[in-house]
Amino acid sequence: MDKLDRAILDVLRQRARMSWQDIGRRVHLSGQAVAMRVQRLQDEGVITGFHARIAAPGRCLVTVFMNSPRFDDFERFVQAAPEIVEASKTAGEGCYHLVVEPEEAADLDVFLTTLLTYGTYRVHSVVREIK
Repeated sequence: MDKLDRAILDVLRQRARMSWQDIGRRVHLSGQAVAMRVQRLQDEGVITGFHARIAAPGRCLVTVFMNSPRFDDFERFVQAAPEIVEASKTAGEGCYHLVVEPEEAADLDVFLTTLLTYGTYRVHSVVREIK
């Protein structure tokens, strides 16, 4: 990977939907040259895909305070819950931190009620994603 590849990756990190021509203007290459480099980076496994990040209307940060040491049971619950998009076991305040994206407000209520089986929680709503 050379300097131009790194420049292309920097642009793609900022705006993955930018046209090859627009990227080329930024890195001083033709659109076709950018497309060929991106294809090579994909073939080499450097670029593994392009993803849409969608701001879910109900994205929440949940801190879980376990009321018993049933960590294995809780982690199985976390793995099976589709509304949990990220989960970390933590040291400090709380035992786990979860990022939850329920499809509807009613789904959040059901999720939080089920969560009470394992302990208490604190919920923070995401107002705006910064990074």
